[in-house]
Amino acid sequence: MYVGELLKSLDRASSGVPGLDDLIGGGFLPGRVYLVVGPPGSGKTTLGIQFLMSGVKNGEKGLFVSLFENPQLITQDMLRYNFGLLGHVQAKKIVFNDFGQILFGAGRKFAWDELLRSLLEIIRKEDAKRVVIDSFNSLEYSVVDPENKRMALGKLMRKLHELDVTTLITSEMMSSESYTDEYYLADGVIVLHHFMRNFQMVRALQVLKMRGVPHDSNLKRIRFTEEGIRVYPEAPF
Repeated sequence: MYVGELLKSLDRASSGVPGLDDLIGGGFLPGRVYLVVGPPGSGKTTLGIQFLMSGVKNGEKGLFVSLFENPQLITQDMLRYNFGLLGHVQAKKIVFNDFGQILFGAGRKFAWDELLRSLLEIIRKEDAKRVVIDSFNSLEYSVVDPENKRMALGKLMRKLHELDVTTLITSEMMSSESYTDEYYLADGVIVLHHFMRNFQMVRALQVLKMRGVPHDSNLKRIRFTEEGIRVYPEAPF
């Protein structure tokens, strides 16, 4: 490893989520690829927007690639928070890309290499330093060669490392007992949970994996506030 790379490993990119950086040694390692996984409604998209907002504060352009939902609806939903997102979108400090138009408008299925190459071209074109890809499961239903996923995804992550882009990939949790290729290939995995206990909804976050960073893997309580998701040091129950 070069000296410059060693020194860079000391840098951190804040997650933008109060309390999360404390669990992962001060923040994400820049230029790495992280997976945020959880069931519907657990806060994956909100966490992704907070991550991009934190980058804007640091002078880093953000790119949100939506693989399913209309970006206009995402922006509208995020207005419930005190992010000031709309102003940053208008100033093009955060850019939304509607990749779902490609997936559902072509009238055909694609090869994994073709899809991920298109994603990479969008990221290069926007020259963003922080990227959110939401939600990765949407690609699963648009491919003709599911057996090639791991190889194509590995290529994408290597290219993102070379571009020095810090990336969050969100994914729906299909089963708590099985792991997809993203779990193994990503540099870190954050799991968002919600479950019922004593007739009340409990929300929690778990840092399942974080390469190169000492981290706390215990469940931590989270709450949705006017400022977005906040992580608390106590256990959820």
